[in-house]
Amino acid sequence: MAALNVANRTLFIGDNLPVLRGINSESVDLIATDPPFNKGVRAFEGITTAGENVSYKDIWTWGDVQAEWANEILGNHPALYSVIQAANAAAGDDMGAFLCWLAVRVLECHRVLKPMGSMYLHIDHTAHAYTKAMMDAIFGRENFRNEIVWAYTGPGSPGMRQFNRKHDTILWYAKGQEWVFNRDAVRIPHKQLNTNRHGAAIDAPLTQKLRDEYLTKGKIPETWWPDFSPVGRIKSERTGYPTQKPLAVYERIIKASSNEGGVVLDPFAGCATTCVAAERLGRQWIGIDINEQAKSVIHDRLQSEVTGSMAWDTLVKTLENPPERTDDGEPAAPELTLTAPMPKAPRLTARELRERLILADGLKCQGCGWVPHH
Repeated sequence: MAALNVANRTLFIGDNLPVLRGINSESVDLIATDPPFNKGVRAFEGITTAGENVSYKDIWTWGDVQAEWANEILGNHPALYSVIQAANAAAGDDMGAFLCWLAVRVLECHRVLKPMGSMYLHIDHTAHAYTKAMMDAIFGRENFRNEIVWAYTGPGSPGMRQFNRKHDTILWYAKGQEWVFNRDAVRIPHKQLNTNRHGAAIDAPLTQKLRDEYLTKGKIPETWWPDFSPVGRIKSERTGYPTQKPLAVYERIIKASSNEGGVVLDPFAGCATTCVAAERLGRQWIGIDINEQAKSVIHDRLQSEVTGSMAWDTLVKTLENPPERTDDGEPAAPELTLTAPMPKAPRLTARELRERLILADGLKCQGCGWVPHH
């Protein structure tokens, strides 16, 4: 493992891809991030509590990935290329382009993780299925640890014609077959000691064992997390960012999958929830965000939500240039040029395909040229 070539409490302002390419391989303990979800929204304009404008792009085209992807990627990551082809055919060009844009960054995330490191990727229903397949292709399906559902409640529209969508998904992948999981750090109180979750009685020997453990330590949470409210209901945390997530969600992730002093990275830092959580829990952190406003937001949040006694102006480094590798390594994916959009799969019935071939080449065998007698 190489030594980390980025100082603690560093925030990079700019595209995260060149920054990720500049971080030494196997130097980060945990990546916890909340990328855009490909909702098909052109932009959002909001105001932070500091009075600054916030905007983000949440839709992709092949023009967005021309400097980052190419058909030649098939030779380097064939499984990943197949996932992108499938997304492009099933969901359209924008989904294929979104996966291209995200995948080159996740490839670098995988590279910079230590052998026992983990990545938590926050996503919602709009791209969940394709993102899960992308993560399987990059990390390996065998390294998928959990699909965590953060469930919350809220009002729906009066004329709803479907169930109210009120959950996000967090995909947890380990880099290898050994990983950090601090189960005692994330235990929660458990009251039902004599019945299981279906109400059935638990065997007496197990009951006593569970009673002793639960009363002293609590239980390990399940993969559905209903105990965290959206930030809109947490006045002390609100920054005005439209995609802000609760601090408690990321504190649980950081407690579970990193140790004190470990390095936590968020390549889509936004309003710095991961960075603030890492600071509060005694971890080192690196944030990357493309918005200039991230500098003032992280400064304000660290002062108000960690401690007001530290000189954050001097402790937090904000840089615009990517770091320089000191491990003589290569990036995970080459910077290639996409010369044309990925071809779409034909959407023809068998009959339509036969008619098209006959019209183009006549009624003959396409292999040997035999022509049937009329």
